[in-house]
Amino acid sequence: MSAGRRRFRIIKEIAEGGFGKVYLAEQISSDGFSRIVAVKLLHAKWSSHDEVVMRTRDEARLLGLIRHQHIVKVEDLTSIDGKCAIVMEYLEGCDLKWMISFLQERGLDFPRAALFEIVLAVASALDAAYNGVPLQGGQPLRVIHRDIKPSNIFVTVAGGVKVLDFGTARANFAEREAKTQALAFGSQGYMAPERMLGEEDTPAADVFSLGIALYEILSLESFGRIPPRPNKFATKVEERVRSLPLSGDPEWCDQVRDTLRLMLSYEASERPTAAQLVEIMELLAQDANDMGLRRFCRTLVAEAKANLPDLDTGDPLTGRIVEEDKSASFSGSKNMSTTFVDEEDDLAAPPTERMKASDIARITNENFGESEDGNTPTMRMPVDPSLVKNKPKQAAAKAVPAVQAPAPPDEGGGGGGLVALLFGGSFAALVLVGVVAVLLILLVVGIYFMNQPTVGTSTPTPKPTPLQPIPTPKPEPMEPLVIEKANDGGAKVTLQYPDPAGAEIIIKGPQSFSAKWDGKEPAELDLKDGRYRTVVKAGDDTFRPTLTVDPKKKKCSFSFDVGTGEWTGGCN
Repeated sequence: MSAGRRRFRIIKEIAEGGFGKVYLAEQISSDGFSRIVAVKLLHAKWSSHDEVVMRTRDEARLLGLIRHQHIVKVEDLTSIDGKCAIVMEYLEGCDLKWMISFLQERGLDFPRAALFEIVLAVASALDAAYNGVPLQGGQPLRVIHRDIKPSNIFVTVAGGVKVLDFGTARANFAEREAKTQALAFGSQGYMAPERMLGEEDTPAADVFSLGIALYEILSLESFGRIPPRPNKFATKVEERVRSLPLSGDPEWCDQVRDTLRLMLSYEASERPTAAQLVEIMELLAQDANDMGLRRFCRTLVAEAKANLPDLDTGDPLTGRIVEEDKSASFSGSKNMSTTFVDEEDDLAAPPTERMKASDIARITNENFGESEDGNTPTMRMPVDPSLVKNKPKQAAAKAVPAVQAPAPPDEGGGGGGLVALLFGGSFAALVLVGVVAVLLILLVVGIYFMNQPTVGTSTPTPKPTPLQPIPTPKPEPMEPLVIEKANDGGAKVTLQYPDPAGAEIIIKGPQSFSAKWDGKEPAELDLKDGRYRTVVKAGDDTFRPTLTVDPKKKKCSFSFDVGTGEWTGGCN
């Protein structure tokens, strides 16, 4: 191994998205020291996309400047096999998106005290990122995350909370490379109204996104699409806040709802700051009177992590030892040797998914790539609104990632280029050109004679028989309605889905009731009274609405509204 260069033994793949993969790895230094890290490796196809590469490096540099217990840390920025690589700490736990699914499947609520402690930690991180002065000195970085959501909030089995994925962040720092924005970033289902309308980003937008995440974790349901117009927006927020399943002291419940209303204010100026949220969440956590963060992580988070699905993708890097590139740089790199290492602490950072510009690696099942439905958000590539208004054609072009070939090396300011480098003069270059020309002529003549018919033979050369495609076996049809666990008696409930093509619909409710339905024909069920959670997967969209069966009624009818992602109807 070359002196000073590190090797990484790739243990397994732990996440993948549209822009890269994250691996659990053992870092082996030249002096024999080793430790467990996570390595995010940019896909080869993005290595020539300037903005994606620059944002990947910007995220690593930014996280090297921020020192906060609730913000993921980056150890180093390097390159492996000519591709951008980020070395990060390995976090043992899971993100809140997985926790929501885990608790839903078991019919459990998210412990309120633990939840408010988590929101407190996130608010503290956002305040530090925007207002904190780097230990190196200088001005505050003014970091705005721009993609706060459950999948970007990570909890560890040891009781830690980390904000992930600053690849979409806006910040002020000297080493920043991405000065323009041909790509726009964020997840629509968590985006503040002013961001959807193309207004300037402010820290209040992160508070709004955190409010949507808080609602979803409290209710274990998706908030749904956010109306950008004030009247519809206010109506939906009020409906959602009032329907929250809160129990306990009525005054405390009102305080929780009032806090959510403030965080989800249409006007950015009416939302509390991140620093104010820290104080508010501390009080709400103290009065929640249930499981705190450490016990929650020690029990439920540890169990949820144990249930994370393993990624068995057959990745060719798994089990191999790879070495960082000699120059620690790659095409289009700028100052790639820059390393942010704190002498008293080993650094790092995991990140998330979904397609996103520099989704710095996530150390979870968070399948890096998700659909853009507001419920399972993703990195988006919409056109900048201001560009749409002024130059629609140019904007559309900028929304498509351009793959550019790297420029040829330019040694000594011109001259004979690669030939001059190899042969040292113009005469050698001319000789080489002549040899190549002769070879090309011989090749063309040879091909010509090979295609002529054989002398004395009139039989034409038979054409090859084209290969016939192998028919793909059709999948076995799914049963229209499968009741996996029934509950006896109750009301007759009819469910209808508007699209005859159907959808994948899962229904769960009291007494561990569960059923699967294809949505193509109306479904009739006998359901006990109570609240039923459903998952509706329609194309790229996933909705998680609930329906309630009235105990005083014997017949109920519900129809799914694709526009709102909710069940309409009721019991009579």
